Amino acid sequence: MDGDAAILLTPGVEVEEVPGRRRIGGSAVVALAAFASVALVVALSTLHPTVPGSSDTAQASKLSIIGLEESGDCAPSPECTKYPEPIASGKWPSNYKLSGSFPEGFIWGFGTAAYQVEGAFNEDGRGASIWDTFSGADTTGMPGGDCSYCCKAAPCPINDGVGAKARGSTGNVACDMYHTWRSDIALMKSMGLKHYRFSIAWPRVVPTGKIADGVNQKALKWYDNFINALIEAGIIPYVTLYHWDLPQALLSPPQEEGWYSTDYPGKVVQHFVDYADLCFKTFGDRVKTWVTFNEAWTFTFLASGFGKAPGIEQYKDMNIHPWIAGHNILLAHAEVVHLYRTEYSQQNGEIGITNNCDWREPKTDDPKDVAAAERAVLFQLGWFSEPIFGSEGDYPPEMKQVYGQYLPSFTAEQKKKLKGSADFYGFNHYGTAWAAHSEEPGADRSYAIVSEEGFPKAQSKWLFGSGWGFRKILNWISRRYNRPKIYVTEGGWSLEAQNAANGVDDLPRVQYYANYTSAMLDAINEDNVDVKAYFAWSLMDNYEWERGYIERFGATFVDFAFGDDSFAPTDTENQPTSGMQTRQRKMSGCWLEAVWTGNALVDYQSEDFEGCVNSSVFFKEGFISDPNRSGCQWNISLDDTGTSGTIFGNTNCSSISSGSIPVITAHFGGGSVLADFSPVGGASRLAGYWNRASSSIEWGDGSTWSVPNASNTSKKSLGIRAGMRASVALACLAVFLLLM
Repeated sequence: MDGDAAILLTPGVEVEEVPGRRRIGGSAVVALAAFASVALVVALSTLHPTVPGSSDTAQASKLSIIGLEESGDCAPSPECTKYPEPIASGKWPSNYKLSGSFPEGFIWGFGTAAYQVEGAFNEDGRGASIWDTFSGADTTGMPGGDCSYCCKAAPCPINDGVGAKARGSTGNVACDMYHTWRSDIALMKSMGLKHYRFSIAWPRVVPTGKIADGVNQKALKWYDNFINALIEAGIIPYVTLYHWDLPQALLSPPQEEGWYSTDYPGKVVQHFVDYADLCFKTFGDRVKTWVTFNEAWTFTFLASGFGKAPGIEQYKDMNIHPWIAGHNILLAHAEVVHLYRTEYSQQNGEIGITNNCDWREPKTDDPKDVAAAERAVLFQLGWFSEPIFGSEGDYPPEMKQVYGQYLPSFTAEQKKKLKGSADFYGFNHYGTAWAAHSEEPGADRSYAIVSEEGFPKAQSKWLFGSGWGFRKILNWISRRYNRPKIYVTEGGWSLEAQNAANGVDDLPRVQYYANYTSAMLDAINEDNVDVKAYFAWSLMDNYEWERGYIERFGATFVDFAFGDDSFAPTDTENQPTSGMQTRQRKMSGCWLEAVWTGNALVDYQSEDFEGCVNSSVFFKEGFISDPNRSGCQWNISLDDTGTSGTIFGNTNCSSISSGSIPVITAHFGGGSVLADFSPVGGASRLAGYWNRASSSIEWGDGSTWSVPNASNTSKKSLGIRAGMRASVALACLAVFLLLM
């Protein structure tokens, strides 16, 4: 079903998401969807932990939450939950309008996370993180690597939460961005990117997590250079302080319990405040948007035994540990925001938190299903939103009723700090599923069971797509929290790709972004939801946590140059390596560039969308002036394959052998070039990327070659656009054959 991955598929509804595509009967689609893998959320929602309290108390709680007895506080019961707006049951849209402009000043960007892209896990004094330990990286001898449950000698053990096909994969090298950051910024600049969200690695900056143990000056310098280079390239930085990589030294039970400390606020809270203070002090003159935590639900709920770090036995009691960790997260968030607003107000920045949730659509219009779907969203998204955006600075009353004594309490002072402790509503959203009433509580105690029949499935087993589901959850946030300013900080679609040739033609991802951004525009224009930003996930393929390098979310294809990594726990000869990786833009990234260039939706099958360029754009008649070498002019030549070529220079281009004419070998792929400038004293592997807007090459050393008389980009891109149309046709044919 990958070929139709972004098409809306719903039971009993005729579907036509893409202009010009034939309609498909809903019942047949449901039959096809039966072949899809069961999503991770299904596994979560069908676990049956004991509801806290006595059996009588548990039964009373159950009866109240599912609306089987009258109560003064419906929580939410079928009697008080209306079907979620703005789309009625069975009226789900059959297509999306791929036209229309976004509000002036709308923010478009890409995002990444430190552990997923940086690599250099044991370089320049970085400390071990819980994800190093979880994945089995060799942390022996690293700061924090001697924790109570850490590896004592390599090869290090791999946590059972790591997927079977990903065992051996780590963030040791990842995308190697710690070394390739200059060329990666050139990549961003070439696509006209103006906003980039990334995270700072706490264990890189403060190796043990404790300021008193020392600060890593090399790390501070690296981030300082990175931020300066972004700004010089015209790219605004958006910084997340914590994207799951807790310094391992802060989790060494029983002495150090990390986020699981029951001595509220836990010791880790002050350590996090100290770390945030360092970041504000060092980078706050240039960074004006901060996110305290990314997806607290993921690194608390899922980290308690469902495939995320730390995933250790000491903290897997679902009755206790997620709620302890979540409480400390909220306390830490409130303290950091208080610090920023009181001590750094002169920086004139903004700060918030990013929460995540997939939409849960009632499986039927039965009031019990409607209530179950509401609880499923509220008990995830409301858990970390209500204390900040609600009226009381506290957990949702519905959750407090169900969880009872196992949901920690806030003091009056803590509530005061929590309430309103965000300048924007950060929100990560990927997919949609059905929710139906269940007689069993489930791991989240929502008395809901989740299913995905009829929805298109991504490569990830948990990801099922629906643009209208995105619109509905944006409405849910706006209604519940009095129309906050929303920054969508993540959204994306995973697809398998073995090489650049099949990776760059990512039509289902284009469809996903087209449908989701169309639904978002409807939420803005028709529903008055105040969405201000959309950051696509991700800039490039990267380390996908417990799934390793199997799943790809990037809008840029990364050739990880798989080879030897002696620090990996197993399969050491098939891991990403440093110094040899390459990047090539995918169709989805080119479509997003077209959208943010015009700040308007683009029909990807129309003549207005030129697609990605191919390597012929580098060929020109005449010479290119080199801004780094006085009097130097270059000429680029490609061979018949369009993948190899030479760059000839005049005598002024050589800094080694005066009087000779330098010849630079180069390799091309789409709008990417990799050249060996060592004959003229330059880098032996310098990456460059074609900038369509300025007809120039953005090089990894920061230089720009303006290319006069460049080949007509539109004409040279026709083959790629035609290839995309062929993909659409093949996708339709595949569905037709399956339906026969």
